[in-house]
Amino acid sequence: MAKSWMGLIGVFLLVLAIRLIFAFQTPYFTSDDAYLHVRYVEHVLATGKPLWDDALGYGGRTLVLSPVFDYILAFFALFFNLTIALKVIPNIFAALIVFPAYLISFRLVKTRWIALFCSLLAGFVPVFFSQTFNQVSPLSIAVPLFFFLIYAWLRAPKRSWVFIFLAGLLLLVFLHPLSLVLVLSIGVYAALARVVRFEQSLAELELSLFSLFFAIWAQFLLYKKLILFHGPAVIWQNIPKQLLSAHFAQFSILGAIWKTGVLPLICGTYVLYKFVFRQHERDIYVLFSFTASVFVLLWARLIDISDGLMLLGILLVLVFSKWLVLFLNFVRQSKASKWEWVARVACIVLILLTSVVPALTEAKSELSKTISPEEMEVFEWIKQNTPQNATIVAPVNYGNYITALGERKNVIDSYFLLRRRANERLVDTERIYRTVLETETVSLMDKYSASYILIPIGMKDLGFASPCFKRVYEKRVRIYEKNPECHVRVVS
Repeated sequence: MAKSWMGLIGVFLLVLAIRLIFAFQTPYFTSDDAYLHVRYVEHVLATGKPLWDDALGYGGRTLVLSPVFDYILAFFALFFNLTIALKVIPNIFAALIVFPAYLISFRLVKTRWIALFCSLLAGFVPVFFSQTFNQVSPLSIAVPLFFFLIYAWLRAPKRSWVFIFLAGLLLLVFLHPLSLVLVLSIGVYAALARVVRFEQSLAELELSLFSLFFAIWAQFLLYKKLILFHGPAVIWQNIPKQLLSAHFAQFSILGAIWKTGVLPLICGTYVLYKFVFRQHERDIYVLFSFTASVFVLLWARLIDISDGLMLLGILLVLVFSKWLVLFLNFVRQSKASKWEWVARVACIVLILLTSVVPALTEAKSELSKTISPEEMEVFEWIKQNTPQNATIVAPVNYGNYITALGERKNVIDSYFLLRRRANERLVDTERIYRTVLETETVSLMDKYSASYILIPIGMKDLGFASPCFKRVYEKRVRIYEKNPECHVRVVS
């Protein structure tokens, strides 16, 4: 037993080490969304208060975010350099996925080396690895906690595990909306158990109902303002239709298979079919309920694609452990039993090629999207050379860079909640970059009280030459300043 735990700690350290190797290949974070949390943590460190009133985003707005994750990071930042804390701590939390993966796998197969191997695979699910190794995202905590709660649910008939489950659920509901996926899946399992006539204890049924109503109540408590403001559209975070359509248009079956792992997807699906429709095992039914719930949410576009594929990929890795046992038992009973070691090695090599290699490939791809030192110079120039009350026009995926690194107001960024005309604002921003009419650009900039336009690397320059716009920064990234005397007036 002690050797198994030592092996598991070794797996954890290996996953963490590879994560940190990739994370520290750049001093920056991969997406601009990470910089929203960077600003939040900096604000907590400076004031001790949540960043409810954001004076920079959209020229001034209210932020409604759960502060739990940012306060956790702020606590660790008290003892370490801020950048180090934001790089290391989320990766430590994300690497913890190996522990619930091991516990669930061992519960399924009772074979320690298979459980260890699947815990390693869980740490390298391509979409989970690539989307959390260089981000500042609450998913780095929420996903491991999600799977620990699945394990606690499997043990829940025992009184001690009921209390552990409730404590973990309390943290998850105030950390991330994934808690709704958890309780929905538990509800699906409760309904499925009645259909297939599984014997459920009264305590288990009560725990299911309590978890469901508590999670819904807590989410309403946290996000009441958003729910009342947006209604059902809050599910899609008020993201403009064109961005939402483009986001889901990028989804493809082959891409999903690549990001979740080819072998776990194929073999895991077979195991679910075999044990759900032919043999009845409670633990497999629980995992099937979670897998089916996530799949339906993805199909209905009710969950972010990356979030859904993370959960789906790790769930299939857990079920894959059962397939390994079935496959090796088949080899032992066949005439090729003396070649069992070859089958083991072949499985390990194949799974590493179809899961670990895609994870590392996706990580390198994410690194290529990280802002460059040249772009960092631009934001430093903005901070040093523009008025403090200046508003900068930039593409939506540059908005949080403007506020976090340039410390200036933006016109738009990726946080669309509590914005009444998010679609209109996005269209107006895109028109500024497309139009060849000077009057239209001046009018739109006046509409949002903007005084500078940032044109990123690779984007087409302004389509006109005008004394109203002076180029004040001229490298691969360009910045234009609008003449404050230039206005569009309607003359009757």
